[in-house]
Formats: sequence, C-alpha cells, structure tokens
Amino acid sequence: MILEKMKAIELKSDLHRLIDKVNDVDILRAVKIILVKESEHKVDWADALSDGLKTELEESILEAEQGKTVSHDEALKQIRSRYNL
Repeated sequence: MILEKMKAIELKSDLHRLIDKVNDVDILRAVKIILVKESEHKVDWADALSDGLKTELEESILEAEQGKTVSHDEALKQIRSRYNL
C-alpha cells in the first residue's frame, strides 16, 4: 500500500510536468474531463477505515504472503472449538 502511494505521487508529478508542456486546449480539456469524472465517481472505502484496522489488514496480508494461513475447514474447526459450537 505504501509503495502504491509512492508510485501515485511519482505519477502525479510526471503528469504535472507533461501537462505544463501541453498548449493544445483540446487535449487539456480532454484530460480535464477524464480527471473530473474519475474524481467525482471514485470513493475509496479504505479511506474510512481506522488506522488500527488498516495496520491489522496490512499485517494479515503480509502473513498470507508468507504462507501463514489455514484452510477454510481448519478455520471452521478452530472457531467451533473456541466458541463451543
């Protein structure tokens, strides 16, 4: 997630430089239309998550990438055991 944010920052910087070089009004209008539509319709649900939950999710993803997972059947067995189901 941090790497994606860094890539986004670099990409925005590149776009700023490119836009500064363009003088064709039609191209600038087309880019503006795309950016306005994107910003109006895209709401990132992850922004509403608490910092603590984001941290837990990132840790969980890392554990999954490291192979620290259990099967669905094993998870059900653990839940049933823990809650006497």
